[in-house]
Amino acid sequence: MELPNEQSSFKDHLRKLRPKNLKNLDKKNCLMALTIIVLIGCIVTILKVNEIKTRAFSIKFGDEILGTIRDKEEAQKLIDQIEKELASTYDVEIVLDKKLDFIDTHAKDEEIITETDLRKKIKSKLTFLVSGYVLQIDGKDIGAFKTKKEADELLYAVKSPYIEEINENSNIEEVTFVEDVKVVKKDIPLSNIKSIEEVKSVIATGTSEEKTHIVEEGESYWTIAAKNNMTVDELISANPGKDPEKIYLGDEISLIVPKPLITIATVEEVQYEQELAYETKIEQNTSMYKNEKKVKVKGVKGKSNILAKITKHNGVEVGRKIIKEEIISKPVDELIVKGTKKLPLTAATGAFIVPTRGSLSSRYGMRWGRMHKGIDLAARVGTPINAADGGTVTFAGYKGAFGYLVEINHGNGYVTRYGHCSKIYVKKGAKVYKGQKIAAIGNTGRSTGPHLHFEVIKNGVHQNPSKYVGK
Repeated sequence: MELPNEQSSFKDHLRKLRPKNLKNLDKKNCLMALTIIVLIGCIVTILKVNEIKTRAFSIKFGDEILGTIRDKEEAQKLIDQIEKELASTYDVEIVLDKKLDFIDTHAKDEEIITETDLRKKIKSKLTFLVSGYVLQIDGKDIGAFKTKKEADELLYAVKSPYIEEINENSNIEEVTFVEDVKVVKKDIPLSNIKSIEEVKSVIATGTSEEKTHIVEEGESYWTIAAKNNMTVDELISANPGKDPEKIYLGDEISLIVPKPLITIATVEEVQYEQELAYETKIEQNTSMYKNEKKVKVKGVKGKSNILAKITKHNGVEVGRKIIKEEIISKPVDELIVKGTKKLPLTAATGAFIVPTRGSLSSRYGMRWGRMHKGIDLAARVGTPINAADGGTVTFAGYKGAFGYLVEINHGNGYVTRYGHCSKIYVKKGAKVYKGQKIAAIGNTGRSTGPHLHFEVIKNGVHQNPSKYVGK
């Protein structure tokens, strides 16, 4: 039998000590030497066997020692099994963020950790990531999904509203993102996994934050906006579908102004008809007054067929390029004849003066349960009444509740009336100029005191005279 190295070395040592003549050694000494050699060999063999039996590994998980094992492969199988169990539970690919390391050591059987205890210790120290698909916008993580299919479905859902609005006369050529949008496979915490609707909401509003205000008594959009450092327009944008004029105590108002994270750029080829504007030309006529004009040739708009490429960002047009234009019909210029003749004094100027001196005693509007269609200017009987503008007298005489009345047609759609007069100084058909004395203040007809009842009528509809004469 070949002896271990230690035993061979000892044998060589004995050989050096052995006398050259073996015959001089007695049998007793030789037997003793052989016995010692055999004994040493046995001891070395026992030590080797004991070393193999106690050989073990300290198992290190991350920075912690969990226990001592005999078989590295069994420990690795246990980790693999735990990964599979987690993957089955969460229906995602699991990636443990700590690894097993093994340190050589020696241990007795009673010092070896059981598989059950090792499993418990690993699970108690376990943190893990999941393999997911992260949506990135301009390098920033916005949301994560279990599968790439979900990420693709989200991006399609964001694009689709702007694709669907394309009409039958349009041909969509391109749909892109203005921002740098990517879907990247990454190992992430399980809590980062979101639903399509959750991420879609973040993209639409620009934030996952929810900030609201409960309407208190007496509040309006203006006071709420001021209190929260917002404009009223921003508050309206944050609450689509709500009437800003109708808010009530206890209503919940959003304070988050939507700022979409993704801009959908569409390029569409559109064919449409476009009206062509006509020019207006002026022809002067010396036989017509300056305030007179008439259409000699009526303008007609033209029409053209346009083929254009339109670029939109989130449905709002940002660019238009005409590719082709075909004229269907040319526009016809409009010709207007305007007078140059100086106006007579009796022509209307289009601006009214206050017809008399006096104080406003009754306004235009409802009075005593009925409509008061003019204003009343109180003054002493006999105070002059002047024409508010030039025109033709169409009535001068007594007329029921008006008493003595003068009516002037100014020839520009306006008619004025002057009631309750004491005297009238003009006749029907007379031409009067602006500021001409036409009557005197009186108390005739249905009247409670001397005053002028003054009316302004535009195209047959009563107006508030105060808007015309500054009262």
